Amino acid sequence: MRCLIAALLCGSLFTGQPAGAVIILDSTWEENGGAAGREAAGFAAHEALAMEPQFAAIFGLHDGESYLGSGTWIGNDAGHGYILTAAHNFDASDPDPAAWTYWSREGTGYAGIEVHIHPLYDPEDEESSGYDLAIVVLDAPVTDGGRQPALYSGGDELGRVLTITGYGSRGIGSAGEADEYYDFEGETPAAARNVVDEVDGPNGANSLIVDLDAEDGSSSVMGEDMPVDGLEGILGSGDSGGAAWIETDGGWAIAATNTWGDDAVYGSISGFSRVATQLDWIAGIFPGFRTAE
Repeated sequence: MRCLIAALLCGSLFTGQPAGAVIILDSTWEENGGAAGREAAGFAAHEALAMEPQFAAIFGLHDGESYLGSGTWIGNDAGHGYILTAAHNFDASDPDPAAWTYWSREGTGYAGIEVHIHPLYDPEDEESSGYDLAIVVLDAPVTDGGRQPALYSGGDELGRVLTITGYGSRGIGSAGEADEYYDFEGETPAAARNVVDEVDGPNGANSLIVDLDAEDGSSSVMGEDMPVDGLEGILGSGDSGGAAWIETDGGWAIAATNTWGDDAVYGSISGFSRVATQLDWIAGIFPGFRTAE
Protein backbone atom coordinates (compact mmCIF):
# COMPACT_ATOMS: atom_id res chain seq x y z
CA MET A 1 0.00 0.00 0.00
CA ARG A 2 2.84 2.39 0.76
CA CYS A 3 4.00 1.95 -2.84
CA LEU A 4 0.55 2.94 -4.08
CA ILE A 5 0.52 6.14 -2.05
CA ALA A 6 4.07 7.01 -3.01
CA ALA A 7 3.08 6.63 -6.64
CA LEU A 8 0.03 8.82 -6.13
CA LEU A 9 2.10 11.53 -4.52
CA CYS A 10 5.08 11.32 -6.81
CA GLY A 11 3.17 11.61 -10.03
CA SER A 12 3.04 8.23 -11.74
CA LEU A 13 -0.58 7.80 -10.63
CA PHE A 14 -1.29 11.20 -9.13
CA THR A 15 -4.15 13.11 -10.70
CA GLY A 16 -4.95 15.24 -7.68
CA GLN A 17 -6.89 18.44 -7.94
CA PRO A 18 -7.42 21.27 -5.43
CA ALA A 19 -9.75 20.00 -2.74
CA GLY A 20 -13.27 21.04 -1.90
CA ALA A 21 -16.22 20.40 0.34
CA VAL A 22 -17.61 17.08 1.32
CA ILE A 23 -18.58 14.08 -0.78
CA ILE A 24 -20.74 11.89 1.44
CA LEU A 25 -22.37 8.46 1.64
CA ASP A 26 -25.47 7.94 -0.48
CA SER A 27 -27.27 6.38 2.48
CA THR A 28 -26.72 9.38 4.76
CA TRP A 29 -27.81 11.75 2.00
CA GLU A 30 -31.03 9.79 1.53
CA GLU A 31 -31.69 9.57 5.29
CA ASN A 32 -31.46 13.36 5.49
CA GLY A 33 -33.94 14.00 2.71
CA GLY A 34 -31.78 13.87 -0.39
CA ALA A 35 -33.58 12.75 -3.54
CA ALA A 36 -34.01 13.67 -7.18
CA GLY A 37 -35.12 17.28 -7.25
CA ARG A 38 -34.05 17.69 -3.59
CA GLU A 39 -30.34 17.07 -3.96
CA ALA A 40 -29.23 19.89 -1.66
CA ALA A 41 -31.52 18.72 1.15
CA GLY A 42 -29.46 15.66 2.01
CA PHE A 43 -26.58 17.37 3.83
CA ALA A 44 -28.28 18.43 7.08
CA ALA A 45 -26.27 16.06 9.29
CA HIS A 46 -22.98 17.23 7.77
CA GLU A 47 -23.97 20.89 8.12
CA ALA A 48 -24.89 20.29 11.77
CA LEU A 49 -21.47 18.72 12.38
CA ALA A 50 -19.72 21.78 10.93
CA MET A 51 -21.80 24.06 13.17
CA GLU A 52 -20.76 22.37 16.41
CA PRO A 53 -19.07 24.85 18.78
CA GLN A 54 -15.61 23.27 18.63
CA PHE A 55 -15.42 24.22 14.94
CA ALA A 56 -16.33 27.91 15.36
CA ALA A 57 -12.93 28.94 13.95
CA ILE A 58 -13.67 27.80 10.38
CA PHE A 59 -13.67 30.46 7.65
CA GLY A 60 -14.82 30.69 4.05
CA LEU A 61 -12.84 32.46 1.30
CA HIS A 62 -15.28 34.39 -0.88
CA ASP A 63 -14.45 35.99 -4.23
CA GLY A 64 -17.52 38.23 -4.35
CA GLU A 65 -19.72 35.62 -5.99
CA SER A 66 -19.22 32.38 -4.08
CA TYR A 67 -17.02 30.49 -1.65
CA LEU A 68 -14.08 28.99 -3.51
CA GLY A 69 -11.78 28.22 -0.59
CA SER A 70 -11.70 27.66 3.15
CA GLY A 71 -9.47 28.43 6.10
CA THR A 72 -9.27 28.39 9.87
CA TRP A 73 -8.55 31.11 12.42
CA ILE A 74 -5.58 30.13 14.61
CA GLY A 75 -5.34 33.22 16.83
CA ASN A 76 -4.85 36.98 17.14
CA ASP A 77 -1.78 39.12 17.68
CA ALA A 78 -1.19 42.89 17.73
CA GLY A 79 -4.66 43.70 16.45
CA HIS A 80 -4.72 41.13 13.64
CA GLY A 81 -6.26 37.71 13.12
CA TYR A 82 -4.31 34.87 11.50
CA ILE A 83 -5.89 32.37 9.10
CA LEU A 84 -4.33 29.02 8.18
CA THR A 85 -5.28 27.95 4.66
CA ALA A 86 -3.90 26.36 1.48
CA ALA A 87 -1.16 27.96 -0.61
CA HIS A 88 -2.91 27.00 -3.85
CA ASN A 89 -5.76 29.38 -2.97
CA PHE A 90 -3.43 32.14 -4.21
CA ASP A 91 -1.75 33.00 -7.49
CA ALA A 92 1.70 31.47 -7.18
CA SER A 93 3.37 34.26 -9.15
CA ASP A 94 1.70 37.11 -7.27
CA PRO A 95 -0.14 35.97 -4.13
CA ASP A 96 -2.65 38.63 -3.17
CA PRO A 97 -4.37 38.43 0.24
CA ALA A 98 -6.97 40.91 -1.03
CA ALA A 99 -8.22 38.40 -3.61
CA TRP A 100 -10.68 37.10 -1.01
CA THR A 101 -13.02 38.30 1.67
CA TYR A 102 -12.51 36.07 4.70
CA TRP A 103 -15.87 35.26 6.27
CA SER A 104 -16.11 33.73 9.72
CA ARG A 105 -18.62 30.96 10.31
CA GLU A 106 -20.67 33.43 12.35
CA GLY A 107 -20.90 35.91 9.46
CA THR A 108 -18.19 38.55 9.95
CA GLY A 109 -16.17 39.58 6.91
CA TYR A 110 -12.47 40.43 7.17
CA ALA A 111 -9.89 41.69 4.67
CA GLY A 112 -6.47 40.12 4.20
CA ILE A 113 -3.44 42.40 4.39
CA GLU A 114 -0.57 39.88 4.16
CA VAL A 115 -0.17 36.31 2.97
CA HIS A 116 2.74 34.00 3.76
CA ILE A 117 3.22 30.99 1.48
CA HIS A 118 5.18 27.99 2.75
CA PRO A 119 8.64 28.31 1.14
CA LEU A 120 8.74 24.64 0.11
CA TYR A 121 5.42 24.72 -1.72
CA ASP A 122 5.74 24.58 -5.51
CA PRO A 123 2.51 24.39 -7.54
CA GLU A 124 4.45 22.82 -10.41
CA ASP A 125 5.83 20.02 -8.23
CA GLU A 126 3.34 17.40 -7.02
CA GLU A 127 5.87 16.22 -4.45
CA SER A 128 5.39 19.50 -2.56
CA SER A 129 1.69 18.92 -1.87
CA GLY A 130 2.44 18.30 1.81
CA TYR A 131 3.64 21.90 2.04
CA ASP A 132 0.46 23.38 0.55
CA LEU A 133 0.08 25.86 3.41
CA ALA A 134 -0.41 29.59 3.72
CA ILE A 135 -1.08 32.01 6.57
CA VAL A 136 -3.14 35.14 5.98
CA VAL A 137 -2.91 38.18 8.25
CA LEU A 138 -6.29 39.89 8.61
CA ASP A 139 -7.04 43.58 8.97
CA ALA A 140 -8.58 43.08 12.43
CA PRO A 141 -8.64 40.55 15.25
CA VAL A 142 -11.19 37.76 15.00
CA THR A 143 -13.81 38.15 17.72
CA ASP A 144 -16.36 35.48 16.82
CA GLY A 145 -14.23 32.37 16.29
CA GLY A 146 -14.77 30.84 19.71
CA ARG A 147 -11.82 29.75 21.80
CA GLN A 148 -8.49 29.91 20.00
CA PRO A 149 -8.08 26.44 18.46
CA ALA A 150 -5.03 24.29 19.07
CA LEU A 151 -2.66 22.94 16.44
CA TYR A 152 -1.92 19.23 16.68
CA SER A 153 1.67 18.61 17.79
CA GLY A 154 1.61 14.83 18.13
CA GLY A 155 2.85 12.16 15.77
CA ASP A 156 0.18 9.47 15.88
CA GLU A 157 -2.29 10.59 13.22
CA LEU A 158 -2.31 7.18 11.54
CA GLY A 159 -5.58 5.42 12.31
CA ARG A 160 -7.11 8.47 13.98
CA VAL A 161 -10.44 9.97 12.96
CA LEU A 162 -10.29 13.30 11.12
CA THR A 163 -13.20 15.72 11.02
CA ILE A 164 -12.96 17.60 7.72
CA THR A 165 -14.52 21.09 7.53
CA GLY A 166 -15.05 23.55 4.70
CA TYR A 167 -17.26 25.61 2.41
CA GLY A 168 -16.80 23.91 -0.94
CA SER A 169 -19.02 22.03 -3.37
CA ARG A 170 -20.85 18.83 -2.45
CA GLY A 171 -21.76 15.45 -3.82
CA ILE A 172 -22.48 11.81 -3.06
CA GLY A 173 -20.32 8.74 -3.50
CA SER A 174 -22.22 7.21 -6.39
CA ALA A 175 -22.46 10.37 -8.50
CA GLY A 176 -19.66 12.72 -7.45
CA GLU A 177 -20.01 16.45 -6.97
CA ALA A 178 -22.44 18.67 -8.87
CA ASP A 179 -24.01 22.10 -8.44
CA GLU A 180 -27.42 20.68 -7.59
CA TYR A 181 -26.08 19.28 -4.31
CA TYR A 182 -25.06 22.72 -3.05
CA ASP A 183 -27.39 25.20 -1.34
CA PHE A 184 -26.34 28.47 -2.98
CA GLU A 185 -28.82 30.40 -0.84
CA GLY A 186 -27.54 29.15 2.50
CA GLU A 187 -23.83 28.75 1.67
CA THR A 188 -23.26 27.00 4.99
CA PRO A 189 -20.14 24.98 5.79
CA ALA A 190 -20.23 21.20 5.96
CA ALA A 191 -18.09 18.59 7.68
CA ALA A 192 -17.38 14.88 7.41
CA ARG A 193 -15.34 12.24 9.17
CA ASN A 194 -12.75 9.77 7.91
CA VAL A 195 -9.88 7.65 9.20
CA VAL A 196 -6.26 8.48 8.36
CA ASP A 197 -5.15 5.49 6.28
CA GLU A 198 -1.66 6.73 5.43
CA VAL A 199 0.85 9.28 6.76
CA ASP A 200 3.08 9.60 3.76
CA GLY A 201 4.80 11.75 1.18
CA PRO A 202 8.21 11.91 -0.47
CA ASN A 203 9.48 14.75 1.73
CA GLY A 204 9.21 13.93 5.41
CA ALA A 205 5.77 12.28 5.62
CA ASN A 206 3.94 15.59 5.34
CA SER A 207 0.66 14.23 3.95
CA LEU A 208 -2.32 12.55 5.60
CA ILE A 209 -4.34 10.33 3.23
CA VAL A 210 -7.93 9.01 3.45
CA ASP A 211 -10.31 7.23 1.08
CA LEU A 212 -14.10 7.13 0.67
CA ASP A 213 -15.38 3.70 1.65
CA ALA A 214 -18.77 2.59 0.35
CA GLU A 215 -21.42 1.30 2.73
CA ASP A 216 -20.85 -2.30 1.61
CA GLY A 217 -17.06 -2.11 1.83
CA SER A 218 -16.62 -2.63 -1.92
CA SER A 219 -14.71 0.55 -2.79
CA SER A 220 -11.89 0.69 -0.24
CA VAL A 221 -8.42 1.22 -1.69
CA MET A 222 -6.56 1.43 1.64
CA GLY A 223 -7.13 0.83 5.33
CA GLU A 224 -10.37 -0.64 6.65
CA ASP A 225 -13.06 -1.55 4.14
CA MET A 226 -16.03 0.00 5.93
CA PRO A 227 -16.89 3.68 6.57
CA VAL A 228 -15.91 5.09 9.96
CA ASP A 229 -19.60 5.89 10.55
CA GLY A 230 -22.56 7.44 8.74
CA LEU A 231 -20.75 10.78 8.45
CA GLU A 232 -17.86 9.43 6.38
CA GLY A 233 -16.76 11.74 3.58
CA ILE A 234 -13.90 13.05 1.47
CA LEU A 235 -13.01 16.30 -0.26
CA GLY A 236 -14.51 17.57 -3.49
CA SER A 237 -13.62 21.04 -4.87
CA GLY A 238 -13.72 24.33 -2.97
CA ASP A 239 -12.82 23.14 0.55
CA SER A 240 -9.14 23.80 -0.04
CA GLY A 241 -7.42 25.21 3.02
CA GLY A 242 -10.09 24.17 5.50
CA ALA A 243 -9.06 22.28 8.61
CA ALA A 244 -8.99 18.57 9.32
CA TRP A 245 -9.40 18.18 13.08
CA ILE A 246 -8.41 15.50 15.59
CA GLU A 247 -9.96 15.13 19.05
CA THR A 248 -7.25 14.92 21.73
CA ASP A 249 -7.21 14.67 25.52
CA GLY A 250 -6.65 18.43 25.52
CA GLY A 251 -9.57 19.16 23.20
CA TRP A 252 -9.94 19.47 19.44
CA ALA A 253 -6.86 20.35 17.40
CA ILE A 254 -6.11 21.16 13.75
CA ALA A 255 -4.14 18.22 12.37
CA ALA A 256 -3.96 19.26 8.71
CA THR A 257 -5.34 21.48 5.97
CA ASN A 258 -7.45 20.23 3.07
CA THR A 259 -5.21 19.97 0.02
CA TRP A 260 -6.21 17.66 -2.84
CA GLY A 261 -8.49 14.91 -4.07
CA ASP A 262 -8.05 12.53 -6.99
CA ASP A 263 -11.80 12.33 -7.67
CA ALA A 264 -15.12 12.69 -5.84
CA VAL A 265 -16.74 9.24 -5.84
CA TYR A 266 -16.54 6.00 -3.86
CA GLY A 267 -12.96 4.75 -3.80
CA SER A 268 -11.48 8.21 -4.27
CA ILE A 269 -8.58 9.52 -2.19
CA SER A 270 -8.10 12.87 -0.43
CA GLY A 271 -4.84 14.35 0.84
CA PHE A 272 -4.13 16.83 3.60
CA SER A 273 -1.06 18.91 4.45
CA ARG A 274 0.10 17.84 7.89
CA VAL A 275 0.42 20.55 10.56
CA ALA A 276 2.58 18.84 13.20
CA THR A 277 5.64 18.78 10.93
CA GLN A 278 5.30 22.48 10.07
CA LEU A 279 5.01 24.11 13.50
CA ASP A 280 8.41 25.81 13.21
CA TRP A 281 7.33 27.54 10.00
CA ILE A 282 4.03 28.60 11.56
CA ALA A 283 5.85 29.93 14.65
CA GLY A 284 7.99 32.16 12.44
CA ILE A 285 4.84 33.99 11.34
CA PHE A 286 2.49 33.55 14.28
CA PRO A 287 4.28 32.40 17.46
CA GLY A 288 1.13 32.75 19.55
CA PHE A 289 -0.49 29.50 18.47
CA ARG A 290 -1.71 26.86 20.94
CA THR A 291 -0.87 23.16 20.69
CA ALA A 292 -2.44 19.90 21.81
CA GLU A 293 -1.46 16.26 21.33
